[in-house]
Amino acid sequence: MKPVEMQGVTYTWPAENDGEPHTVFSDMTVSVPKGCNFLVGPNGIGKSTFMLLAGGRIFPDSGSVLVLGTDTTRYGDAPFDPELEQERNQLVSFVYQNMEFETEAPIGEVFEMVAGSAQDPRAAGEVRSELVAAADLHERLSTPMHQLSKGEMQRAIVVMSLLYGSPVVMMDEPVFAVEWHRAERLLSTVREHCAATDTTVGISAHDVELARRFADNVVLFDTDGAVTVGSPEELLSRERLEQAFRAPYDTLYERQHLYRQMLAKGIGDPE
Repeated sequence: MKPVEMQGVTYTWPAENDGEPHTVFSDMTVSVPKGCNFLVGPNGIGKSTFMLLAGGRIFPDSGSVLVLGTDTTRYGDAPFDPELEQERNQLVSFVYQNMEFETEAPIGEVFEMVAGSAQDPRAAGEVRSELVAAADLHERLSTPMHQLSKGEMQRAIVVMSLLYGSPVVMMDEPVFAVEWHRAERLLSTVREHCAATDTTVGISAHDVELARRFADNVVLFDTDGAVTVGSPEELLSRERLEQAFRAPYDTLYERQHLYRQMLAKGIGDPE
């Protein structure tokens, strides 16, 4: 059994502002393997929608989404049922893009709170120390969360998502505002954590190089709507990326660099 299995999934976003409904996936069948999975593809192609479906935050118009064998439609009432929401979070947790916490509590206390409710008792000790060190937050533990920079906030949220201990975690652009060297260290630890704890993580990221270096598996979204799962060696080759993005390889890298600058400018990690 794969951690996430989608069978014949069709999903359409409803019309907004007098626009037309937008069908993102049509009769899609794909499985996400164990380990550290990177979602790669053009902007607006459906990566976030895919993760929301896999996380049981939205539900297919037809077909099924199974997370560790559980049909996600079980959680349709989770926003209105705290017990059901907790059950869903214990199965699959979600890190939203631009996610923030407006608490004045120091991040060290927040980590302790999350570790105290974690499903793995090791989260209160060695695992927490390793994740905090990998996120380079050991000197910020007394800082209130609302005073963190955008990059620090993202690193803290990644730590919390892994501390909580859900067997499946979806992370939508979790490091776009994180400096490159810090993102490398953190994602390396995420991959090691997946292997050590049998956790499955899905990460969308615009930096193909990060996926090439730290992915166990890649979920590649083609411009024509196809979704393919395979190894980084298979799906992140120059030829395959040009096919998926319908763009020259050099142009692709330039776009990704500019996109990262646009998102992170003025809100990322401090110098």
